[in-house]
Amino acid sequence: LIGKGTASKDCTHGLVFINMVSLVDLGISESTLRGWKKEEEMLCSLPCILEEETGLQRKKVKFANDESLDSALYQWFVQARSEGVPISGPILKAQAEKFDRLINGNESKFKASNGWLDRFKRRHTISQVLVSGEIRSADKEAADSYPTELKKLLEEGCYMADQVYNCDETGLCFKMLPDRTLATRTDSHKQEGFKQRKDQVTLLFCVNKSGSHKVKPLMIGKARSPGCFHHVNMKALPFEYTNSKNAWMNSSIFEDWFHNTFVPVVWAHLRKLKQEGKALLLLDNCPAHPLAENLVSRDSKIKVSYLLKNTTSEIQPLDQGIISVFKQNYRREMIKRMVADNNSSIDTSLASLNLKEVCHLGGKAWDAISARCIERCWIKGLGPAFLSSTHDDGNNDEPEFTRVIEDDVHLAEEALREYEHSHHDTLNWFSADDICPIYEHISDDEIVANVSGKNEAAPPEPETSGANDDDDDGTSTPPPKVSEAVKHLEASLRWLETQDVDSVKILQLRSILDFARSQQFAANKQITLDSFFKK
Repeated sequence: LIGKGTASKDCTHGLVFINMVSLVDLGISESTLRGWKKEEEMLCSLPCILEEETGLQRKKVKFANDESLDSALYQWFVQARSEGVPISGPILKAQAEKFDRLINGNESKFKASNGWLDRFKRRHTISQVLVSGEIRSADKEAADSYPTELKKLLEEGCYMADQVYNCDETGLCFKMLPDRTLATRTDSHKQEGFKQRKDQVTLLFCVNKSGSHKVKPLMIGKARSPGCFHHVNMKALPFEYTNSKNAWMNSSIFEDWFHNTFVPVVWAHLRKLKQEGKALLLLDNCPAHPLAENLVSRDSKIKVSYLLKNTTSEIQPLDQGIISVFKQNYRREMIKRMVADNNSSIDTSLASLNLKEVCHLGGKAWDAISARCIERCWIKGLGPAFLSSTHDDGNNDEPEFTRVIEDDVHLAEEALREYEHSHHDTLNWFSADDICPIYEHISDDEIVANVSGKNEAAPPEPETSGANDDDDDGTSTPPPKVSEAVKHLEASLRWLETQDVDSVKILQLRSILDFARSQQFAANKQITLDSFFKK
């Protein structure tokens, strides 16, 4: 199949001339080549559909009689597998008949036979459906083979290290303490437990291979307009913010982020580097990620490529230490905040930890991740795909890659000494929310709408009122007047000048004071001429 797609594409670009020599080289007849050319679009789409290397080695492929039904069932299967739901042959057949009734209504006559099930499994290289997911050895084999395929893709597209990106979502329970960790992790209904927590957000991170570009992270909360963000310049925050019903990622949010955030900032970054404005974004197979054809820039130069199924833990760069380091950094900043707030109890300190504070703590944690850390994680997961990766094996033996630094653990234990918890609890705390659900569950009706092309943009969720809409502090404090800000900044500067601090900090505060004074001058300047003639 790979050979057919390549030959038809080469024919389109004039690289294969229909003459006796080239046909002999290919070992085919002229009519066969013309047949491949007619099916070029279908052949070139097969790598995205089949993905697995074993599937691409076939000489023939048969598509389903009802492609909508086939696509709907496969989407359902991937989602159920990712949620840990055991899948058997009878369950697949029953679900297929249900989808057929939803798609075709009263005209439904489909009956799922054992032969149909075998063909469905072969089309999607599903070797075992008695339990959710593929066999682990098959995952490792696919993960080992993918860098070679990615290398070919990068060479064909002539992508540089600055033009290759990866993004991934993770959950963050930003108020969780160590003594609550084990109960959450061992709960038989751990997903339901996380869903009910009000202090969970989903974060979307994105980096390029060189580490030269860390896209501003996206935070997904529950509240449409949290009170802590009122009167705040959202563009000045280190994180972007949006909301969904359960603070999870969904396809609408992701597609909006891709077109309105990722594409513009990548284009601007590459223009700054004086490189061509093209990029390849590597994605995992999260059900919340839209189809690849919906994630293409207007000029078709920025697009996505999906990683092989069930390989992301082995090869996805962000999963090789970047997200772990971020969470470690965040919890370090969280503990520092508690320690600095000497006059408050831990519960009081946590109560004041609203989404705005999480943005700033998270911003410090994200900024602390170096370009070298990012590049080493790319090499650890996908090293063979990059020519320059031979100098570095991606081993995570540096302090920056240590999942939990002992100093951070001791700091946490000291700050939380009033809570009963063990050293082991504190260690688990740094990665406890890795099991948070991060995407919306897609219903059967929504899957049918997706495959039928009837999926319209969901209407905005109704605005709620009261504390339920805020998730944090429930009220907003109006900003001080500029005259008050100048007065307090002047007092702060006088105090800072008496302290043993770096002169840079004093210069920074002076710069802020100068800005406030300029704003005060501009406000006072807006006086009408009539006021000068009044006594």
